[in-house]
Amino acid sequence: MSDGVANVDATDPFAILRTAEDRDDSNPLRLITVGVGIANYNDVLLEQLAQHGNGWYRYLQDVAQAQSTFSRENWLALSIPFADQARAQVRWNNESIVAWRLVGYENRVTADRNFEQDRKEFAEIPMGSATTMFFEVELSDTAIRDGVVDLGEVELRWLTPMSGESNRQQIQMVSGISRFGDDAMLDLGSVVALAADRYSWFGQAGLSEDTMLLAAEHLDELSWWFAHLPARILNSQAGEDFARLLVAMGDVAEEFEAEDPGYSR
Repeated sequence: MSDGVANVDATDPFAILRTAEDRDDSNPLRLITVGVGIANYNDVLLEQLAQHGNGWYRYLQDVAQAQSTFSRENWLALSIPFADQARAQVRWNNESIVAWRLVGYENRVTADRNFEQDRKEFAEIPMGSATTMFFEVELSDTAIRDGVVDLGEVELRWLTPMSGESNRQQIQMVSGISRFGDDAMLDLGSVVALAADRYSWFGQAGLSEDTMLLAAEHLDELSWWFAHLPARILNSQAGEDFARLLVAMGDVAEEFEAEDPGYSR
């Protein structure tokens, strides 16, 4: 349990990660990381430690969530895997999707050939957990028919713990077209995902004047969409936390004028 900031003994996060990977497929032990705090918080280290240690990662937002997580009933559910070696593969409909991009989870991407293999590098899923993935897609001119889009299909594969039985399930992805304001929580998730995606990209590109100008444009647009979320979202703990992050990100680029980066598309 940590804020992910290494300040005693080994202080290099990457050195810590190199010691965490477990290549022994028969090892039943799992490294579970629990994140706390917000200042200087290192989410990447804790998430990667859990991945390399064949475990999972949780962030505790407040005392109530900590008490709930560590209650006997909930902890037993979390510590007993429901599915082992779980992975998903999305197959897009080429007639509907011109281009696509996964927002986040880049460090979990694997080659297509690995999907068919029961490998130990894939995730354990505890009971009661859920994972949301965001994709940015460009639709073809003929994609929308009768208000819906045939996006393709998603297939899941996993092993049943203890027995090792291999399972698979697939489902067609047929989606309606929603606009900003139709689903407030989805809107919040989209703004958060895009902000994280853009901020990460700017960090990798370097803090040049051109990069900061582009950062200002994107953050200003995302802040506008965030401000138009319902009051119940903005006044929630998640809304208040993200508002503080937007301010911190904006401080880096506030001296530049913003232009429209096109997120309203």
